[in-house]
Amino acid sequence: MLSLRRWLPLSLLLSTASFLPFSVVGCSSEEEREAVTGEGDEIVNIPHTDVKNQSIGNCWTYATIGWVESMHLRATGKSLNLSESYLTYWDWYEKLVKEPGSDQLKTGGWFATAVKLFDRYGLVDEGVFIPEEAEAERSARQSAAEAAINASMKDGALRKSRDPKVVRDELNKAWKLSADVVASLNEIFGEGAPRQLTSTIKLPAKFPLRRTSDIDVLSKRPGQAATKAKLKDVMGRWQEFPMPSSATSRRAYLRRVQKALHDEHPVIIVWDVSWGSRDKVAGSFPAMKADAKIDGRHMTLLEDYQATNVPNFGLLPAGITITDTKTLNAALSDQTTIQFFRVKNSWGQTVDPSGSGQFKGYVDLYGDYLWPSNGAPNGLVSFIFPSEYTDALPSGLEPDRCASAADGAVCGAVLTSNASDKRLFVCKEGKTASMTLCAGGCSKAACLNPPPPNPCADIGVDAPGLYCGDSLAMLPSDPGYNHLYSCQIDPTTKKWISPSTPCPQGCAPQPPGIPDRCK
Repeated sequence: MLSLRRWLPLSLLLSTASFLPFSVVGCSSEEEREAVTGEGDEIVNIPHTDVKNQSIGNCWTYATIGWVESMHLRATGKSLNLSESYLTYWDWYEKLVKEPGSDQLKTGGWFATAVKLFDRYGLVDEGVFIPEEAEAERSARQSAAEAAINASMKDGALRKSRDPKVVRDELNKAWKLSADVVASLNEIFGEGAPRQLTSTIKLPAKFPLRRTSDIDVLSKRPGQAATKAKLKDVMGRWQEFPMPSSATSRRAYLRRVQKALHDEHPVIIVWDVSWGSRDKVAGSFPAMKADAKIDGRHMTLLEDYQATNVPNFGLLPAGITITDTKTLNAALSDQTTIQFFRVKNSWGQTVDPSGSGQFKGYVDLYGDYLWPSNGAPNGLVSFIFPSEYTDALPSGLEPDRCASAADGAVCGAVLTSNASDKRLFVCKEGKTASMTLCAGGCSKAACLNPPPPNPCADIGVDAPGLYCGDSLAMLPSDPGYNHLYSCQIDPTTKKWISPSTPCPQGCAPQPPGIPDRCK
């Protein structure tokens, strides 16, 4: 469906001008936004766990934990709620002992750091490390621990010594870990410098730590069927790829990202935050302002994208799942434009950019923000996805039928010289702006029986979601019956809208509570 080796010195990078192979992410959080502003068939459908709300600059832990949770969810159908605080604890330990002269914590990090920490210390559920925050969307303990460690570095035990045992003791106090949790950590790793986590170490029953060799994920390679694997076996395949400078190279680069998304990989995106360029109502980032100030670097997970200028299809809207290989391959063409990427964020379950009510806490990042043409800084830094995905075009792509057509509406039968072609094209500048499958056929540049323009509103839908024409009380003879509609509320007008996609094999209504889908 459509809906992710070098160890570099830690430093906070806030500019794309000097990109490093693995970018250090000094994460933006909602507090930073308040400080700056003064204000408090999806083409693909990547399975994700619940959105959380970071309280400090460690978005990279939320992105990489979410990456693991997503791959596990897809493999097993079961949600994990892994602890970002546990990962942060060990990240701080390594920074404190390796940077003895530092007097303030650096909370930023990157993907390679997380992978190393996963392998060295394992992962635990949220409620195992801090039981009081087992179901919390936001960890108050993290910000309190950061303040305590900074105080110790400036005028406490950590100013005098960075001995591993001293560091561990200070971390345990700062995080207010229970005696049972401290005893379990000491049993597994020792009281000072931690020993390597191996398969032979017996884990205490009251602290069910998960090794990377214990966590089931789904492994998928290009052109091959997905198989169940272990996290340890797939981590090395994921690499960070920086955004290229030229528009031509960028299109080929984005095609690699699309391919990974089509195979349902939770691609990681690294991007720069400009609060002054944010749409405060929709919660999205529509365009980078020419005088934009970059306020921080951020890491999140892709969920979907919206594409325009797709040959013979036009717009492929986010929010409608597409399973047809021909359509997905068409989206990989050179002329396709990625209008926006939809990302799972870590700033809490706030506004929903889709208007559907299904994506609270997600953010839409538009091309005009990620790679602006007005001389403003690029918002996009890099993507992280399996390295096997290449930029090669799929074979057998059908040329755009609008390539030699005048602007305006035209029947597919005219463009293809095939009388049975029931499509209606709207052509613009030699590209397909839109395509409609006319149930009653096409004549004189119009559907004989056009589908309803807004069935979600016309028929009185009161719940957002994906609906077949049958679920919207249409009859099989009605135009648009075999379309899949994304019923959602436009965040600007607050009215119901009905973006849809034709289902060539028919639409399959599902039981109540389950979104309908194309066959």
